[in-house]
Amino acid sequence: MPLPIGHGLAGIAFFQARPGLFLTKKWLDALFLVFLSNLPDADFLPGLMTGSPNRYHHGIFHSLGAALVVSAVIVLIFFRKKQQPKILFAVSFLVYSSHLLLDFFTRDFAAPYGLPLFWPFSKSYYIAARPIFSNITRSSRSSDFFPSLFNSHNLKAALLEIVLIGGLVLMATMVRFLLTKGNPRSNPG
Repeated sequence: MPLPIGHGLAGIAFFQARPGLFLTKKWLDALFLVFLSNLPDADFLPGLMTGSPNRYHHGIFHSLGAALVVSAVIVLIFFRKKQQPKILFAVSFLVYSSHLLLDFFTRDFAAPYGLPLFWPFSKSYYIAARPIFSNITRSSRSSDFFPSLFNSHNLKAALLEIVLIGGLVLMATMVRFLLTKGNPRSNPG
């Protein structure tokens, strides 16, 4: 699983493609997409509270079923303010699912390997045969979970995420710039 850095960069890439979709203040909108791209890892929280942070990780939160439910909830929250429910749903689903895609392409050395991508229709776990991202080493105890994330292995993993996913952010930024460059409505004044 990539670190929150990699998942957050994926959220920023979506923000660059469609800024201001959810919230009127762009920085809040970007923050919301970073939150949404990291939301599947909320499954660490029950384990952290019970002393075993990895116990529920890569469970049903890491599935397309959860992506559908979360996207529907987001549409219900934002629909009154924004009259684009199909776009809100599609972007929410894609941003949440970006987390699943990145985790799918990550080395995993802890059973069950991969993620339950098609839950609730299948309880099978899926993982890429040729991973791109490195695994993240972390403690299995809540007491030293966060300090255990800071090590040279995870630093190398973070740098790879920054290069690969940061490249996507850069591409999205350049495409948005090129598409809005000739649009008189995008240039105030």
